Amino acid sequence: MASAASRAGSPDEDCGPACSEHVVSLELSGGQFVQATGRLTGPAGAPAIAVLGGVSATRCLVTQNGQAGWWPGVAGEGHALDPRRFQLLSVDFLAENVAPFPTVHDQAEAVLALADAAGLARFAVVGASYGGVVALAMAQRAPERIASLALLAAAGRVHPMAQAWRSIQRDMVSFALARNDGAGGLELARRLAMTTYRTHEEFESRFVEPAPGSRDAAGVAAYLKVRGAQYAASTAPERFLALSKSMDSVEIDFARIDCPCALLGFESDRLVPPGDIIWTAAQIRGARHEIAPSLFGHDGFLKECARVNAFLESVL
Repeated sequence: MASAASRAGSPDEDCGPACSEHVVSLELSGGQFVQATGRLTGPAGAPAIAVLGGVSATRCLVTQNGQAGWWPGVAGEGHALDPRRFQLLSVDFLAENVAPFPTVHDQAEAVLALADAAGLARFAVVGASYGGVVALAMAQRAPERIASLALLAAAGRVHPMAQAWRSIQRDMVSFALARNDGAGGLELARRLAMTTYRTHEEFESRFVEPAPGSRDAAGVAAYLKVRGAQYAASTAPERFLALSKSMDSVEIDFARIDCPCALLGFESDRLVPPGDIIWTAAQIRGARHEIAPSLFGHDGFLKECARVNAFLESVL
């Protein structure tokens, strides 16, 4: 059971035209009470899409009033996820407010409750990375409400190597928290994570012979340090730990998924390799999949905007 509150604009600043903030208080199936927050952008009555990204994604999907969205080049005017054509629901994922950590099914309950608050009865779901697994959980939990699924760099099972990398990252953060330096541990964990998101080929092209004065001239270690510091400045260690555990705890009942489904994977993705994309498509009746080349590994869904737009335009 969920109670909801809606308001135009965010508590801190106006989120832009044709935009509303939604907050729901709900009891999860496990018995915990939580509050979830989302944002609906786009004209009333337009086709609706829930757009869910990786664990770093927020409800700020589309750049509005100077606040950068998390999916530039894909979500925005003139792109596949155009807020002039669609109502776009985006969310802040549950994290450390769920003990011991939120499952993807907890996330699905929260997104569905936010869709209720926004007045969306039936809608498509676009899910990338972690958000793709949440999308599968939504289609399992409420098949009558999900019109279609478009999944990018996401699979319904977890690869053991991805689990291995994330377990090391969690241990780094936990070790640092025990020594009152959670931010320092999170910075190191993010540095390691960046080496798993991207590819050998990209790093070779950027850092073997970088152009003098270029952004890569300081070298790969400096690049990783900057990315780690940026992440640690914006994310609580406890949030990171909760969502990392959630990523490694995936269980989907594919037999309950009954909607059109398309998957896009990337040849160079080491976190969600092509084999897991192909396996997931085989579990869902009528699903189709595409595997695309990319220099950017798992981050292909963020960096390969032309390919991603073409994929989404073909399924939405």
